[in-house]
Amino acid sequence: MCTLSYIPVDEGYIFTHNRDERMDRLSSKNIVQKQSGKRTIYFPQDLEANGTWMAYSPKFRSACILNGGQKKYSRKTSYRKSRGLMVLESFEAETVEDFYLNYNFTDIEPFTLILKGENEFCALIHDEDSTHLKHFNPSEKLIWSSTTLYSSEVRQKRELWFENWISGDPGFTPENISKFHRSAGEGKEESDLIMSRWGILKTVSITQIIETQDSKKINYWDFIGDAQDSIEFIS
Repeated sequence: MCTLSYIPVDEGYIFTHNRDERMDRLSSKNIVQKQSGKRTIYFPQDLEANGTWMAYSPKFRSACILNGGQKKYSRKTSYRKSRGLMVLESFEAETVEDFYLNYNFTDIEPFTLILKGENEFCALIHDEDSTHLKHFNPSEKLIWSSTTLYSSEVRQKRELWFENWISGDPGFTPENISKFHRSAGEGKEESDLIMSRWGILKTVSITQIIETQDSKKINYWDFIGDAQDSIEFIS
């Protein structure tokens, strides 16, 4: 359950991800490193299922997941595999098309997985009865919100906040994008980008991937653990 923005910048892009989750679902306080074949993946780790919501392999691919596909569904008590583990396994495929065609999505809870590589930018949208790819224009600024947590009306409001912010020409630096993710809204905790509901769900962290010609970096702010981590990679 989350909010994700994509901002194209000169020679690259910036992804920023608000994770909205149960407050008692623990996460790593630092960015974790994992070897997957010839790829090294960097990600904050969900300590309950050992997966992640956002992962990055420099000069290869970024992967960001949102809960829910396009259709409403009744959540089962258990599934074959965690969506967060699937995110990590997506890096084993050389292309998004390979992953889409060859991975077993059976009995995985519905999701929207945003994948960005050098020559590919798309969403893999999985519902209970279907899985498909949707391609994006890499020069377009985009925002997504979890379909399981936010109604169509709230998602449209968030898109409007995003469009208004963009029209103000704020300067699309990592810092300014992070400020948007920390402040956008209308003073309603249930729907603002920094959200809180029922004393159970809230925005527990922000993760940011920066991939440009001059900078390759992952930033992570863990609000529950009051921790911050950042890794910058040599271009």
